[in-house]
Amino acid sequence: MAAFPKYSELQRPDDSGLPLSWGTWGKDDQLGTLNNISEDGVREAARLVTRGVRFNLDLPLHVPFGVIRPNAHHGGRRDPEQTLIVRNRDDLLVRDDKLDNFYLQASSQWDGLTHMGDARHGFYNGVQSEQVTQREGTRNGIEHLAEFGLVGRGVMVDMVRYYERAGRDWDVMAQQVISAQDLQACLKDQGVTPQQGDILMVRMGWVGRLLAAGDLDERDGLLRPWAYSGLSGQEDMWEFLWDNRIAAVAADTVTVEVWPLKTGQTSLHLAIPRLGITIGEMFNFEALSEDCVQTKEYCCLFTSSPLNIRGGVGSPPNAIAIK
Repeated sequence: MAAFPKYSELQRPDDSGLPLSWGTWGKDDQLGTLNNISEDGVREAARLVTRGVRFNLDLPLHVPFGVIRPNAHHGGRRDPEQTLIVRNRDDLLVRDDKLDNFYLQASSQWDGLTHMGDARHGFYNGVQSEQVTQREGTRNGIEHLAEFGLVGRGVMVDMVRYYERAGRDWDVMAQQVISAQDLQACLKDQGVTPQQGDILMVRMGWVGRLLAAGDLDERDGLLRPWAYSGLSGQEDMWEFLWDNRIAAVAADTVTVEVWPLKTGQTSLHLAIPRLGITIGEMFNFEALSEDCVQTKEYCCLFTSSPLNIRGGVGSPPNAIAIK
């Protein structure tokens, strides 16, 4: 078996100088960096469960768009409309329900491998627009994550507390950039060494502020500006994630990386098609992070079961951390 290529060894087929990982896991692969999760890694992660304590990492589906003013959102996304259906019988009270306007990336979410494509080359592993149909044979859909089973070692990377300990200012709304060096320093400070297949859970504090916000003005102010601090989208982050064989990166912010993006500038969203990276947004790490501080244990068994929906561009994660 060929050795896994280092970031510096990946092909760079165009004048952007950026790598393509296509073919690393085979020409028909539809999982990308999730392939870094191995059966051995899952078994090791399961050994982290010593207390049986569980932490739900999903926000309610109506958060954030259902707790802000109408139209304080982007791209037309909104909270789902839930309808209660009553079908009583003589001997039974029967309830059913349905959701309308259910945007799969409007709350806690995974971005699937068709969420972003590269204008030069297409979607991850060479998939072209005409192959993304959400019909039989559609490519790179979220259902492949559901079938694969997203389970492994979850690693809390609590940047908020790290910056506080380091005496550095941090404001999740100020477009501050977390470099790969900062990320590594936080992990070292927590006593964690990255391992192949890790799911990084990066806490930056946006969800905590939203949940603590006392009125509409404050909540609107956290979403309407559409400008956030976040991870660097530059090659320092690409290289760190690739060479450490990170499986996925989830954050408690709206965009994971610093936002807005600049045209022509490298970004983590561009790494979705070029490297096959899975990123997650608006996860709720508040209770889990408190437990990590109390126990000094920053690793856990992480499980996620995305919707098994054919050709899905994204999905609520249905994520749980177990310690």
